Amino acid sequence: MAYKTVYDNVIFIEGPDNRVSIKGKITYTYGSFGSQLKGLNSVKASLAHQAKFKNCNCIVDFNYGQKSSWLSLDDTKWYGDGKCGVLSKEDYDSIINEINSR
Repeated sequence: MAYKTVYDNVIFIEGPDNRVSIKGKITYTYGSFGSQLKGLNSVKASLAHQAKFKNCNCIVDFNYGQKSSWLSLDDTKWYGDGKCGVLSKEDYDSIINEINSR
């Protein structure tokens, strides 16, 4: 079973979910001086914004992490991607209840 979280009313699922009607792929990359100070919330904020722009309430196959830059030892690059889509109100509420009951 895929791990699920919610950020800014968008559900993030780290895997597939056949209840989601996929609308498109979204990506995030952040890399510049001081990017190591950014965190997962920056990734989620950007992806949630992109999903909402496409009228989506969910991101499936959510993948994220950091990559080191070869130009500098202390510079890292955050990345994240997934497929945004729409869950029915019933499925959305069910997943929110699942997340809140942990």
